[in-house]
Amino acid sequence: MIKHNSATSVLSAYNPIVTLNARMRQRVNEEFIQPILKEFFSDKSGIDNFEELDPDMLKTEIEFQHELNFVKTYIYKEVMNDLKKDIHGHVIYKPKYLISFDEDLTNFDQSKQKYPQSDKNIRYGVMLLGEVPMLYFIYIELQELIRFIKTLPKEPERVEPEKTIETSEIKRNRLIDELVGKQFRLWNNTPTDQKQEVQDELNRLINLSKQKIQGNSGSLRVNLSWNTTDDLDLHITTENGKKINFQNKVLEYNGSIGKLDVDANASNPIVSNPQENVNWDIIPSGKHTISVDFFRGRELAGKTYFTVFIENGEDSRIYNSCVEPTGANRTQEVVEFELINGVLAFKELLG
Repeated sequence: MIKHNSATSVLSAYNPIVTLNARMRQRVNEEFIQPILKEFFSDKSGIDNFEELDPDMLKTEIEFQHELNFVKTYIYKEVMNDLKKDIHGHVIYKPKYLISFDEDLTNFDQSKQKYPQSDKNIRYGVMLLGEVPMLYFIYIELQELIRFIKTLPKEPERVEPEKTIETSEIKRNRLIDELVGKQFRLWNNTPTDQKQEVQDELNRLINLSKQKIQGNSGSLRVNLSWNTTDDLDLHITTENGKKINFQNKVLEYNGSIGKLDVDANASNPIVSNPQENVNWDIIPSGKHTISVDFFRGRELAGKTYFTVFIENGEDSRIYNSCVEPTGANRTQEVVEFELINGVLAFKELLG
Protein backbone atom coordinates (compact mmCIF):
# COMPACT_ATOMS: atom_id res chain seq x y z
CA MET A 1 0.00 0.00 0.00
CA ILE A 2 0.98 3.63 -0.35
CA LYS A 3 1.94 4.73 3.14
CA HIS A 4 2.94 8.16 4.39
CA ASN A 5 4.92 10.84 2.62
CA SER A 6 7.85 11.13 5.01
CA ALA A 7 11.16 10.12 3.44
CA THR A 8 12.87 10.13 6.84
CA SER A 9 11.30 6.84 7.88
CA VAL A 10 12.33 4.66 4.90
CA LEU A 11 15.50 2.59 4.80
CA SER A 12 16.28 3.03 1.13
CA ALA A 13 17.40 6.22 -0.58
CA TYR A 14 15.91 4.72 -3.76
CA ASN A 15 12.44 4.08 -2.34
CA PRO A 16 10.15 6.62 -4.08
CA ILE A 17 7.82 8.67 -1.89
CA VAL A 18 4.38 9.62 -3.22
CA THR A 19 3.15 12.86 -1.67
CA LEU A 20 -0.60 12.67 -1.02
CA ASN A 21 -2.64 13.94 1.88
CA ALA A 22 -4.04 11.30 4.22
CA ARG A 23 -7.58 11.29 2.84
CA MET A 24 -6.42 11.10 -0.78
CA ARG A 25 -3.94 8.36 0.12
CA GLN A 26 -6.75 6.33 1.71
CA ARG A 27 -8.88 6.64 -1.44
CA VAL A 28 -5.95 5.65 -3.68
CA ASN A 29 -5.29 2.58 -1.53
CA GLU A 30 -8.93 1.50 -1.40
CA GLU A 31 -10.03 2.35 -4.96
CA PHE A 32 -6.81 1.92 -6.99
CA ILE A 33 -4.25 -0.28 -5.20
CA GLN A 34 -6.55 -2.85 -3.59
CA PRO A 35 -8.37 -3.74 -6.84
CA ILE A 36 -4.98 -4.30 -8.52
CA LEU A 37 -3.88 -6.60 -5.68
CA LYS A 38 -7.18 -8.47 -5.76
CA GLU A 39 -6.84 -8.99 -9.51
CA PHE A 40 -3.17 -10.00 -9.32
CA PHE A 41 -3.76 -12.66 -6.66
CA SER A 42 -7.03 -13.94 -8.15
CA ASP A 43 -5.19 -16.89 -9.76
CA LYS A 44 -2.84 -17.38 -6.79
CA SER A 45 -5.36 -18.54 -4.16
CA GLY A 46 -6.52 -15.00 -3.34
CA ILE A 47 -5.14 -11.92 -1.58
CA ASP A 48 -6.20 -13.19 1.87
CA ASN A 49 -3.47 -15.84 1.67
CA PHE A 50 -0.74 -13.18 1.37
CA GLU A 51 0.62 -10.54 3.75
CA GLU A 52 2.02 -7.09 2.95
CA LEU A 53 5.67 -6.37 3.69
CA ASP A 54 6.23 -2.92 5.16
CA PRO A 55 7.36 -0.80 2.17
CA ASP A 56 9.60 1.28 4.44
CA MET A 57 11.80 -1.80 4.86
CA LEU A 58 12.48 -2.18 1.12
CA LYS A 59 16.09 -2.26 -0.04
CA THR A 60 16.89 -2.15 -3.75
CA GLU A 61 19.27 -4.30 -5.80
CA ILE A 62 21.76 -1.39 -5.82
CA GLU A 63 22.05 -1.48 -2.05
CA PHE A 64 22.06 -5.29 -2.03
CA GLN A 65 25.25 -5.26 -4.16
CA HIS A 66 27.07 -3.12 -1.58
CA GLU A 67 25.63 -4.53 1.66
CA LEU A 68 25.87 -8.30 1.46
CA ASN A 69 25.52 -8.72 5.22
CA PHE A 70 22.36 -6.66 5.13
CA VAL A 71 20.86 -8.87 2.43
CA LYS A 72 20.96 -11.86 4.75
CA THR A 73 19.48 -9.84 7.61
CA TYR A 74 16.81 -8.36 5.34
CA ILE A 75 15.69 -11.67 3.88
CA TYR A 76 15.62 -13.53 7.17
CA LYS A 77 14.17 -10.78 9.33
CA GLU A 78 11.68 -9.20 6.95
CA VAL A 79 10.72 -12.10 4.70
CA MET A 80 11.37 -15.43 6.40
CA ASN A 81 10.87 -14.49 10.04
CA ASP A 82 7.34 -15.94 9.98
CA LEU A 83 8.36 -19.45 8.95
CA LYS A 84 6.85 -22.01 11.36
CA LYS A 85 6.19 -25.74 11.41
CA ASP A 86 3.01 -27.54 12.39
CA ILE A 87 2.93 -30.62 14.62
CA HIS A 88 3.60 -32.80 11.56
CA GLY A 89 6.75 -30.91 10.61
CA HIS A 90 5.19 -29.16 7.61
CA VAL A 91 6.32 -25.58 6.98
CA ILE A 92 3.66 -22.93 7.57
CA TYR A 93 4.30 -19.61 5.86
CA LYS A 94 2.17 -16.78 4.57
CA PRO A 95 3.90 -15.38 1.46
CA LYS A 96 4.38 -11.62 1.38
CA TYR A 97 3.87 -8.94 -1.24
CA LEU A 98 5.17 -5.44 -1.74
CA ILE A 99 3.93 -2.54 -3.86
CA SER A 100 6.84 -0.98 -5.74
CA PHE A 101 7.32 1.94 -8.14
CA ASP A 102 10.82 0.63 -8.97
CA GLU A 103 10.70 -0.87 -12.46
CA ASP A 104 14.07 -2.61 -12.00
CA LEU A 105 12.70 -4.75 -9.17
CA THR A 106 9.72 -5.90 -11.22
CA ASN A 107 11.02 -6.62 -14.73
CA PHE A 108 10.98 -10.39 -14.38
CA ASP A 109 7.51 -11.36 -15.57
CA GLN A 110 4.13 -10.19 -16.72
CA SER A 111 1.04 -11.44 -15.00
CA LYS A 112 -1.84 -12.89 -16.98
CA GLN A 113 -3.93 -10.43 -15.01
CA LYS A 114 -4.46 -6.86 -16.16
CA TYR A 115 -4.88 -3.55 -14.38
CA PRO A 116 -8.59 -3.22 -13.51
CA GLN A 117 -8.26 0.41 -14.65
CA SER A 118 -6.61 -0.33 -18.07
CA ASP A 119 -5.75 -3.10 -20.51
CA LYS A 120 -2.08 -3.32 -19.44
CA ASN A 121 -0.74 -6.48 -17.84
CA ILE A 122 0.42 -6.25 -14.24
CA ARG A 123 4.20 -6.62 -13.99
CA TYR A 124 5.91 -8.19 -11.03
CA GLY A 125 9.06 -9.71 -9.59
CA VAL A 126 9.25 -12.66 -7.24
CA MET A 127 11.67 -13.98 -4.62
CA LEU A 128 11.65 -17.80 -4.51
CA LEU A 129 12.71 -20.37 -1.94
CA GLY A 130 13.29 -23.35 -4.21
CA GLU A 131 10.15 -23.15 -6.33
CA VAL A 132 7.99 -21.59 -3.62
CA PRO A 133 7.20 -17.84 -3.91
CA MET A 134 8.26 -16.02 -0.74
CA LEU A 135 7.83 -12.39 -1.81
CA TYR A 136 6.10 -10.72 -4.76
CA PHE A 137 7.18 -7.24 -5.94
CA ILE A 138 4.10 -5.80 -7.69
CA TYR A 139 4.83 -2.88 -9.99
CA ILE A 140 2.52 0.14 -10.05
CA GLU A 141 3.07 2.54 -12.93
CA LEU A 142 3.12 6.10 -11.64
CA GLN A 143 1.39 7.36 -14.77
CA GLU A 144 -1.50 4.96 -14.18
CA LEU A 145 -1.72 6.25 -10.62
CA ILE A 146 -1.67 9.88 -11.80
CA ARG A 147 -4.47 9.17 -14.30
CA PHE A 148 -6.56 7.68 -11.53
CA ILE A 149 -5.99 10.63 -9.21
CA LYS A 150 -7.14 12.99 -11.98
CA THR A 151 -10.51 11.21 -12.03
CA LEU A 152 -11.16 11.91 -8.35
CA PRO A 153 -13.35 14.93 -7.58
CA LYS A 154 -11.55 17.78 -5.89
CA GLU A 155 -12.54 18.04 -2.25
CA PRO A 156 -13.89 21.44 -1.23
CA GLU A 157 -11.53 23.50 0.87
CA ARG A 158 -12.59 24.05 4.45
CA VAL A 159 -12.97 27.68 5.44
CA GLU A 160 -12.26 28.04 9.13
CA PRO A 161 -13.47 31.11 11.05
CA GLU A 162 -10.70 33.33 12.33
CA LYS A 163 -9.68 32.56 15.89
CA THR A 164 -7.42 34.20 18.39
CA ILE A 165 -4.16 32.27 18.22
CA GLU A 166 -3.34 30.56 21.51
CA THR A 167 0.11 29.02 21.68
CA SER A 168 0.72 25.47 22.81
CA GLU A 169 2.58 26.80 25.84
CA ILE A 170 -0.40 28.94 26.89
CA LYS A 171 -2.73 25.94 26.68
CA ARG A 172 -0.32 23.74 28.62
CA ASN A 173 0.52 26.36 31.26
CA ARG A 174 -3.12 27.01 32.03
CA LEU A 175 -3.43 23.30 32.83
CA ILE A 176 -0.13 23.29 34.73
CA ASP A 177 -1.52 26.07 36.94
CA GLU A 178 -4.26 23.68 38.03
CA LEU A 179 -1.67 21.00 38.85
CA VAL A 180 0.42 23.52 40.79
CA GLY A 181 -2.64 24.49 42.84
CA LYS A 182 -3.33 20.85 43.71
CA GLN A 183 0.31 20.23 44.54
CA PHE A 184 0.45 23.30 46.79
CA ARG A 185 -2.65 22.15 48.69
CA LEU A 186 -1.01 18.73 49.06
CA TRP A 187 2.16 20.41 50.35
CA ASN A 188 0.14 22.32 52.99
CA ASN A 189 -1.40 19.08 54.26
CA THR A 190 1.82 17.02 54.25
CA PRO A 191 3.77 16.47 57.53
CA THR A 192 6.96 18.51 57.70
CA ASP A 193 9.27 15.49 57.53
CA GLN A 194 7.58 14.38 54.25
CA LYS A 195 7.32 17.73 52.49
CA GLN A 196 10.51 17.49 50.41
CA GLU A 197 9.19 15.08 47.75
CA VAL A 198 6.03 17.16 47.36
CA GLN A 199 8.13 20.35 47.16
CA ASP A 200 10.39 18.83 44.49
CA GLU A 201 7.41 17.96 42.33
CA LEU A 202 5.97 21.45 42.87
CA ASN A 203 9.28 22.95 41.68
CA ARG A 204 9.32 20.63 38.64
CA LEU A 205 5.88 21.78 37.54
CA ILE A 206 6.76 25.44 37.97
CA ASN A 207 9.97 24.97 35.95
CA LEU A 208 8.05 23.07 33.27
CA SER A 209 5.80 26.07 32.71
CA LYS A 210 8.91 28.06 31.69
CA GLN A 211 9.94 25.57 28.98
CA LYS A 212 9.00 25.67 25.33
CA ILE A 213 7.20 22.58 24.04
CA GLN A 214 9.37 20.59 21.64
CA GLY A 215 8.15 18.95 18.44
CA ASN A 216 5.24 19.65 16.12
CA SER A 217 1.63 20.00 17.20
CA GLY A 218 -0.17 18.59 14.14
CA SER A 219 -3.93 18.08 14.49
CA LEU A 220 -3.33 16.20 17.74
CA ARG A 221 -0.24 16.14 19.96
CA VAL A 222 0.89 14.05 22.94
CA ASN A 223 3.90 15.51 24.75
CA LEU A 224 5.80 13.81 27.60
CA SER A 225 8.12 15.76 29.92
CA TRP A 226 10.20 14.92 33.00
CA ASN A 227 13.24 16.42 34.77
CA THR A 228 15.91 13.73 35.13
CA THR A 229 18.55 12.23 32.86
CA ASP A 230 16.71 8.88 32.98
CA ASP A 231 15.35 7.55 29.70
CA LEU A 232 11.55 7.44 29.75
CA ASP A 233 9.68 6.35 26.63
CA LEU A 234 6.31 7.45 25.32
CA HIS A 235 4.17 4.71 23.76
CA ILE A 236 0.91 5.14 21.82
CA THR A 237 -0.82 1.80 21.20
CA THR A 238 -3.75 1.24 18.82
CA GLU A 239 -6.59 -1.16 19.60
CA ASN A 240 -4.99 -3.84 17.39
CA GLY A 241 -1.56 -3.56 19.06
CA LYS A 242 0.31 -1.33 16.60
CA LYS A 243 2.60 1.19 18.31
CA ILE A 244 4.24 4.55 17.93
CA ASN A 245 7.39 4.54 20.06
CA PHE A 246 11.18 4.71 19.79
CA GLN A 247 11.19 1.47 17.76
CA ASN A 248 8.47 2.56 15.33
CA LYS A 249 8.53 6.32 14.98
CA VAL A 250 6.00 6.62 12.14
CA LEU A 251 2.67 4.78 12.01
CA GLU A 252 -0.06 5.13 9.41
CA TYR A 253 -3.34 3.90 10.84
CA ASN A 254 -6.85 4.29 9.39
CA GLY A 255 -5.70 7.05 7.03
CA SER A 256 -3.86 9.07 9.68
CA ILE A 257 -0.10 9.40 10.21
CA GLY A 258 1.35 9.53 13.73
CA LYS A 259 5.01 10.49 14.23
CA LEU A 260 7.37 10.43 17.20
CA ASP A 261 9.34 13.54 16.25
CA VAL A 262 11.17 14.10 19.57
CA ASP A 263 12.87 11.16 21.35
CA ALA A 264 14.97 12.22 24.35
CA ASN A 265 17.77 10.66 26.43
CA ALA A 266 18.13 7.46 24.43
CA SER A 267 21.63 8.62 23.48
CA ASN A 268 23.68 11.82 23.48
CA PRO A 269 22.89 14.55 24.15
CA ILE A 270 21.57 13.52 27.57
CA VAL A 271 19.56 16.35 29.14
CA SER A 272 17.89 16.97 32.51
CA ASN A 273 14.73 18.58 31.06
CA PRO A 274 13.79 16.02 28.37
CA GLN A 275 10.62 15.75 26.31
CA GLU A 276 9.16 13.24 23.88
CA ASN A 277 6.51 14.26 21.35
CA VAL A 278 4.02 12.47 19.10
CA ASN A 279 1.77 14.26 16.62
CA TRP A 280 -0.80 13.23 13.99
CA ASP A 281 -1.56 14.95 10.68
CA ILE A 282 -5.28 14.25 11.24
CA ILE A 283 -6.89 12.96 14.43
CA PRO A 284 -6.78 9.14 14.19
CA SER A 285 -9.90 7.02 14.41
CA GLY A 286 -10.00 3.99 16.69
CA LYS A 287 -9.03 3.52 20.32
CA HIS A 288 -5.50 4.53 21.41
CA THR A 289 -3.72 4.03 24.75
CA ILE A 290 -0.99 6.38 25.99
CA SER A 291 1.59 4.88 28.34
CA VAL A 292 4.99 5.85 29.75
CA ASP A 293 7.80 3.34 30.26
CA PHE A 294 10.92 3.66 32.45
CA PHE A 295 13.47 2.36 29.95
CA ARG A 296 16.88 3.22 31.44
CA GLY A 297 17.90 4.75 34.78
CA ARG A 298 20.79 7.16 35.16
CA GLU A 299 19.87 8.66 38.52
CA LEU A 300 19.16 6.99 41.87
CA ALA A 301 15.99 8.94 42.58
CA GLY A 302 13.56 6.01 42.76
CA LYS A 303 10.39 7.54 41.37
CA THR A 304 10.59 9.70 38.27
CA TYR A 305 7.67 12.09 37.94
CA PHE A 306 6.35 12.98 34.50
CA THR A 307 3.69 15.10 32.83
CA VAL A 308 1.71 14.14 29.71
CA PHE A 309 0.14 17.07 27.85
CA ILE A 310 -2.43 16.30 25.14
CA GLU A 311 -3.02 19.23 22.81
CA ASN A 312 -6.47 18.98 21.29
CA GLY A 313 -7.60 22.56 20.74
CA GLU A 314 -9.82 23.90 23.50
CA ASP A 315 -10.16 20.39 24.94
CA SER A 316 -6.43 20.01 25.70
CA ARG A 317 -5.62 17.93 28.80
CA ILE A 318 -2.79 17.21 31.20
CA TYR A 319 -1.89 14.21 33.37
CA ASN A 320 0.70 13.81 36.10
CA SER A 321 2.16 10.58 37.48
CA CYS A 322 5.42 8.69 38.01
CA VAL A 323 7.27 5.54 37.00
CA GLU A 324 9.96 3.55 38.78
CA PRO A 325 13.04 1.63 37.56
CA THR A 326 11.68 -1.76 38.63
CA GLY A 327 8.45 -3.45 39.61
CA ALA A 328 4.85 -3.08 38.53
CA ASN A 329 5.17 0.69 38.22
CA ARG A 330 7.90 0.54 35.56
CA THR A 331 5.23 1.13 32.91
CA GLN A 332 2.31 3.44 33.60
CA GLU A 333 -0.82 3.54 31.43
CA VAL A 334 -1.98 7.15 31.46
CA VAL A 335 -5.09 7.68 29.36
CA GLU A 336 -7.12 6.13 26.56
CA PHE A 337 -8.62 8.24 23.79
CA GLU A 338 -11.06 7.47 21.00
CA LEU A 339 -12.62 9.56 18.24
CA ILE A 340 -16.40 9.13 18.57
CA ASN A 341 -18.70 10.99 16.15
CA GLY A 342 -15.93 13.47 15.42
CA VAL A 343 -15.21 14.20 19.11
CA LEU A 344 -12.26 12.85 21.13
CA ALA A 345 -13.38 10.98 24.24
CA PHE A 346 -10.84 10.40 27.05
CA LYS A 347 -10.68 7.72 29.75
CA GLU A 348 -8.05 8.28 32.45
CA LEU A 349 -6.18 5.07 33.39
CA LEU A 350 -4.11 6.40 36.30
CA GLY A 351 -4.91 4.86 39.68
